[in-house]
Amino acid sequence: MKTKLFYILPIFISVLTFTSCKNDLDVLAPGEESVSVYGVLNPNLPVQNIRINKVYLTDGDALEVAQDASQINYGPGELKVTLQRFMNGSTTPTLTTVGNSTKKEIVLTETVVATASGNFSTEQRLWQTTDKLYTSGEYKLVIKNIISGKEFTAQSLMIDSVKSYNTMPFIFVPITYPVHCGAGNAGYVAPTIPGTGTQPNAYINYNVLTQSKKISFKSVANAKLYKVTMRFHYIDSLMDGVTGIRNYVDLNFPSLTSNTTAGNEDLSVSFEVKDFYTLLATEIPKKTTGSIRHRTAHFMEYIVYACSENMNTFLQVNEPSTTIAQDKPNYTNIVGGTGIFASTSKTSLGKELKDEFIDELSNNPITTSLGFIKRYKFICP
Repeated sequence: MKTKLFYILPIFISVLTFTSCKNDLDVLAPGEESVSVYGVLNPNLPVQNIRINKVYLTDGDALEVAQDASQINYGPGELKVTLQRFMNGSTTPTLTTVGNSTKKEIVLTETVVATASGNFSTEQRLWQTTDKLYTSGEYKLVIKNIISGKEFTAQSLMIDSVKSYNTMPFIFVPITYPVHCGAGNAGYVAPTIPGTGTQPNAYINYNVLTQSKKISFKSVANAKLYKVTMRFHYIDSLMDGVTGIRNYVDLNFPSLTSNTTAGNEDLSVSFEVKDFYTLLATEIPKKTTGSIRHRTAHFMEYIVYACSENMNTFLQVNEPSTTIAQDKPNYTNIVGGTGIFASTSKTSLGKELKDEFIDELSNNPITTSLGFIKRYKFICP
């Protein structure tokens, strides 16, 4: 019997930190043309990537054929891939590119990249654009096969980044909540107006191990799924007294879902301070390179990823089954194809550490062996 292989690539929200992978075998009607698409737009990123593969027929081993790049990839110039943007349900395209007052269609360029080895060919074709996308409106993806004339489409509402919140420690109010000084070191952009608060009431302080702490924020319109990461940055100073290696440890929280996609909903995650110290004691030795002279606690970074409702549905449907019933419904928003076209956003802000917190990292029995120094001269970035 002939079979088809739907190739849905792994979801990297390294983009996204949300991951899923699914490879399905099913019956394909003779003569039917279809595509497998993975595209997650993120207006925070400098480059947008759309991955498009063939859905193919084979009489042999589908996974063996998957190693043949020509079987799963379209040829050069075979597809035209575009993005259009619509506002408020309108059927008339509007501006697509921030900074361009006339552009109403983005034509993506194709490139071939090498991927990690596995069941599928490591040679994969992507369609890209460096146009800066808007954080509002609905983008429409149009994939046209130049040879056959067949079109495949998908649409997704855009998501803005999580905005200001008046509760520490995540989103700051600029005039009272200082942020880490530099852009680039942690992948976030410092605010135009730097914070002017003082350490006693504004810096991060996790020096009481019996406490529980929260990271609070508000949901944004069109987003349903949220992922929070607290990233502790530190510097390893080597025995040569010159070399400093910058590193970090992540505390990742379970995903959150908002009740609606209207936005402005209070959301939060919590953790025990003692568990944070235990995490450092466990993970930092794994990241150590060279002979350590001492360590410096640098700053804390708070990251929130938000994903559109269609991405949330896609991830839910593709979760591993927890029962003996393995037949699960497929979800796709690709008209004429399979896969996902969705949107996400990322908010990232760094916060300075209070002196008492820095000292506790040095003194506490859980972390004292890590060699953190006590109060030190401010490091920027």
